[in-house]
Amino acid sequence: MKIQYLPVTWKDYHVLCQKIAAAILNHEKRPFDEIVAIGRGGLNVGLIMSDFLRIPLSSITIQSYTDIKKHGVMTITEKLGKSIEGSHILLVDDNADSGKTFIRAIEYLKTFHPASITTASLFYKPWSTYQPDYFAKRTTRWILFPHEVTEWIYTFTQKMEKEGKSKADIQTFLESLGYSDSQIKFVRRHHLK
Repeated sequence: MKIQYLPVTWKDYHVLCQKIAAAILNHEKRPFDEIVAIGRGGLNVGLIMSDFLRIPLSSITIQSYTDIKKHGVMTITEKLGKSIEGSHILLVDDNADSGKTFIRAIEYLKTFHPASITTASLFYKPWSTYQPDYFAKRTTRWILFPHEVTEWIYTFTQKMEKEGKSKADIQTFLESLGYSDSQIKFVRRHHLK
């Protein structure tokens, strides 16, 4: 089955964050003391949500993907740098795909003895083993986030070149995903020599 992609613009991203923030502000009786963003993907979510909710932001980094639809070992590569003991935490990421990242992050944060952990994600995949408390959109498509332009242009180009696709075919495909000519030229010039 051919992979279906969901390109997300910065405007889309901002609207999705605002949708989650509004839901939280309309439904939460207790304020959160801290947002903990899961890097890399949740860092932008955390930054925007910190502004919308007017609460401080911390982060941890968990790396899991090695390629499209291939999960690697769940590794915490950047640990929490402050105490959250007794705090009400909002844990955020950009996507709940397999659910493993949220599960690993919650397991890790519980070792700091917070009062509570509530979760939020822009997207939720129906096959995920973990459903965030708040999410903006459910999808089954592979999400192309606006902060991963170089990563995906590079990945798609390398893959399509190995398949024998022409430069014109690759350009057409990348443009169909919403990548601009200047973005494609940038990646070709600086990363695909």
